[in-house]
Amino acid sequence: MQEYKVVMVFKDANNKNRSMQFSDIRPDVTQAEANAAMDTILAANIFKPDGVNLVAKVDCKKVATTETDFYDAP
Repeated sequence: MQEYKVVMVFKDANNKNRSMQFSDIRPDVTQAEANAAMDTILAANIFKPDGVNLVAKVDCKKVATTETDFYDAP
């Protein structure tokens, strides 16, 4: 089964990259939707890793993974 997640990378006020990952997303999520979500996250200013504000978008990727189970426990 293929699963999708979005990985967003932001720059914080200390110039450090910070990542967020959202799992179980719709497979048809668009670039525009992901960018809008990043804009919302920055505007809301509610995520403050280590108490430091996020200030800019750095990167955003949709990642698809496929898992195949090769072992069935007896």
